[in-house]
Amino acid sequence: MTMDYYYNFESLDITRLVEQYKGKKIEDLFPNYKLIKNDLGEFMDIIWKEDGILGDLNLSITKEKLMRNLKAIYYIGEYIERKLIRRGIKTINDLLTNLRYRHSAREIISLIENKDYKRLCYNRYIYDVDVLFCFDIMDLLFLDIETLGLYDSPIIIVGLGYFNDNKFEIHQLFARDLEEEIAICQYLKNEIFPHFKTFITYNGKSFDIPYIANRFLYFFDENPMISNNDIPYEKNNTKFHHIDLYWNCRRKFKGDFTSYTLTNIEEKLLNWKRENELPSSLVGICYNKYQKNPKRYVGLIKEVIEHNYYDLYSMPLILQKLITI
Repeated sequence: MTMDYYYNFESLDITRLVEQYKGKKIEDLFPNYKLIKNDLGEFMDIIWKEDGILGDLNLSITKEKLMRNLKAIYYIGEYIERKLIRRGIKTINDLLTNLRYRHSAREIISLIENKDYKRLCYNRYIYDVDVLFCFDIMDLLFLDIETLGLYDSPIIIVGLGYFNDNKFEIHQLFARDLEEEIAICQYLKNEIFPHFKTFITYNGKSFDIPYIANRFLYFFDENPMISNNDIPYEKNNTKFHHIDLYWNCRRKFKGDFTSYTLTNIEEKLLNWKRENELPSSLVGICYNKYQKNPKRYVGLIKEVIEHNYYDLYSMPLILQKLITI
């Protein structure tokens, strides 16, 4: 494990990064920033506005696809679905005249028309991504965090992505030192989360959302992602719909790829390779070196910030592939 660490760290070409950016400030490398203050402190918000991502992301496609999912009707599995399709029954609407399935079809259609995504997702054949038509594009919050690597350790970057004025905005809330984490968490709780209805992450159900919930409980003894009657530490999110792209990719493209890491999905599914190749496992190491000597190691923190940027940039592109293929 130690050998892997040195091998991976040396693969960053640390000498080049140190020499190229030595003496610069983080503000020099990312002039697209603003400082955000609240009553718990201050932190840096690095802002990017991307054109061209929104154009292909049509959430209404998921409604059309769901109406063609005959398995959503009770007692219809894959075998019966194939038989029905051969008989010319292609949508749930076509089952409204079928004596056996019409009551179930009416129920599903009613839930679809009322955009009752919670009850729709109780159905084993309806997945979190299938109910995107229930939301507006502005309801989606793409989210990815960077931490020091150990469970319960501080969050150093909260990356946020959302659509605004036909552009995809990426905001990277960066803790320049560990004392700024609490201000970031308060900003998330009070200023960000109340404006959205759906989280979109890559493996966030297992990592990002439980991690953020734990930090909320640590700082505030409350978790704004659960309702009052939920038990903290047993539930980490019940208020927000959550689409986890990782699990959707594993299900949708099962057997197509040897690995379902985000970088491999970018290369194989999106057919592009990110310029930044920093492994997630080295984020904490780079941050700690930067903390000890910011002027010398600012190039390392630049790699960390760009790593988080690419994580966010690729997620809406992966989502678009998932709902159209």
